[in-house]
Parts: sequence; structure tokens; C-alpha cells
Amino acid sequence: MDPGGSSEQLSNWRSTVTLNFTWLFIGVRAFFFFFLIFVAVKYGHIKFGGKDEAPEFDTGSYFAMIFAAGVAVGLFVFGVAEPLYHRNNHYYANAGYRAQDEVDMFGINMTVTNWGIAAWSPYLIVAVSMGLAGYRFRLPMTFRSCFYPILGDYVWGYLGDIIDAFAIVVTVAGVCTSLGLGAIQMVAGFQALDWVGTDLSQDALKNIQLLTIWGVTGLATASVVSGLHAGVKFLSQLAFGIGMILTFVVFVMDDSKFLMNLIVQETGYYLQWSMLQLNFWTDAYGQLREGEGRAVDGQASDPNWMNDCKSRPTMKENTVALEFP
Repeated sequence: MDPGGSSEQLSNWRSTVTLNFTWLFIGVRAFFFFFLIFVAVKYGHIKFGGKDEAPEFDTGSYFAMIFAAGVAVGLFVFGVAEPLYHRNNHYYANAGYRAQDEVDMFGINMTVTNWGIAAWSPYLIVAVSMGLAGYRFRLPMTFRSCFYPILGDYVWGYLGDIIDAFAIVVTVAGVCTSLGLGAIQMVAGFQALDWVGTDLSQDALKNIQLLTIWGVTGLATASVVSGLHAGVKFLSQLAFGIGMILTFVVFVMDDSKFLMNLIVQETGYYLQWSMLQLNFWTDAYGQLREGEGRAVDGQASDPNWMNDCKSRPTMKENTVALEFP
């Protein structure tokens, strides 16, 4: 009823949650990461299905479906957009005294961290829990079934209703966000290809975005109705194949040797920094504001702060400066 007001209120809620519960989000993600390693090492031999059941799909098809459902358009858009965004918005960039190489490398590493193993661990924990519940123990394919080993028969009562209701709400919210962002990105691509005009009014642009959402929703519905073996599998393989063609074209038409160097270099960064340090990184000091103990280098990007620094007395004016040749 009030898109503008609801957008403002939701943004305020998101900012409040981010400010107060960053520690919980980052901490739980780090816990899931190491817990997943423990599960893989200790219980990796256990099959999701029956002991004598053969896999329903080959490994390539499984990977394509998981990829299409998990990252899909987001990776191809934000895989490019995030490093560019992080060039000006991260711990190193805001300090004001890092070399551009360090700033860019930290931005790349943050992006890979956001799309890496640690970011996947919460999804994988859910997948393992629901896979075991649905295919090994033959419980209903609902979120409440994942809690059966903990809550027992209580999951079939109001506690289970609460779990399923919460899971449905957050899933719909996530799907709507991904679908909305995907539609915006697709229409922007249409404009870049001159399929859609760039001088459209906001209402006309919004209508095209809504039509795009309807089109994507229609394809997704037809895919689901046709079943895993037909629509879902085919569209996933098609999407993944087109994505790999795009990746190959970018690789061979760009500076390939630079990309190879960067891949090797980022692998080292990821192993050294992302597995532990960035996995627990909440940027605690970066969230401080003026009057809360924020360091002065946190204001380096503020031109007024820079001018204020220039107007301050230098060290030589205040004390005896060391003489260097």
C-alpha cells in the first residue's frame, strides 16, 4: 500500500539489525564453516539416500542445478560489481594510506570470501540436514523435519508450525530480493543492448521490470511443474553452460595472463586471510562513530577532516623533529 514508506522502514530495520547483530551473523557463519568441516571429515561416508540407492542424477547435473539455484545470476553480476564497489568501501580503502594494489587486492579477496566456502556453509548445513531428513529418514520435506533429532515429536505441533512459517517467510523474502535484483540487472542489460530505451520514465521502466519478473516467474513455474528431470535439469544445464561460455569469452578477450596471475595470487590470499581472519571479521572499529572512540583515520575520506589535518600544527612546530638525510 505504501512502497516508499515500507522501503524506508525496512531499510531502517536492516540498518538496526546490521548494527546490533553483525557479531551474530559473522560468528554463526564462522561456526558453520568449521562445523561443516567436522561433519565432512567424520560423517562424509554417509549417503543421503538409502544404503543401496544409486544417485538420481550424475554429478554434473547435480552441480548445475545447485549452482543455478544457489548463485546463478548473482555471481555473474556481483562477481564484477562487488570488487568495484569494494575499491572505495572497505577496511583498507577507508584508511587512506594503503597502496592501490593493496586496496584492489583486499576488495577482490572480500568478494571471493563472500562467495566462497564460508558463505556456502549455512546453505550446506541446511542441505545436509534436509537431505538426511527427507531421503534417509523418510520424513516430510519441510524445515521442521531438520529439528526432529532435537525436538522429537514436538516438531509436529505448534513449534514445528513456527519453524516452517519462519522458513517460508525468509525464503520468500530471499527469493523476492534475488528476483527483483535479477530483473533490474536484466533490464539494465536490455538497455545496454538498445533493446529498451535509456530515456524511459520511472513508471515505464518499472513496468518493463515487472514484465521481466512475470516472464522469469513464468519460466520458473513451467520448469518446476515439468519436474526435476525435465525443466529444472535442462534450464540449469543451459544456464550453467551459457555462463561458462561467457566466462571463457571474457577470459580469452581480456588480458589472460593477468587473470591467471590474479587467480593464483587470490588463491594464496584466500587461504591465508579468508579462511580465518575474514571469516571472523566484523569490522568492529569501523562501525564506531564520532564520539564513540573512532580513530581519526576512519575519517580519511572526509575532505573536511583532511583540511582540518592540514590546518593543524606540524610535528616540527610542536617538538624537535628528527633530521633524515
